[in-house]
Amino acid sequence: MQSVNVAELKNHLSHYLRRVQQGDEITIKERNRVIARLVPAAPAADYDQELLELAAQGKLKLPEKPLDEETFNEMLNLELPRVKARGKAARELLQRIMDEERGDY
Repeated sequence: MQSVNVAELKNHLSHYLRRVQQGDEITIKERNRVIARLVPAAPAADYDQELLELAAQGKLKLPEKPLDEETFNEMLNLELPRVKARGKAARELLQRIMDEERGDY
């Protein structure tokens, strides 16, 4: 892991970003005190560009490790909670869900 001070990072940002894209971790220091780390978001080959952009915007978090088949199968077999609503309450709940899905909220 390489360390760099803030001024050096600002002057050569593209260089350090390329290093991070290649898998390196960069420790950022200010007055010899560690203030941050630059780490690769994920191997680019594992995710398409849209997911990487959403992760960069903070709209989703990429997994730290791949999902194994056993865990995936367990998740598929989980029972979802049942909504306990009837009549008008059920219609209103369903309408709210549909509006959210359509972006009408």
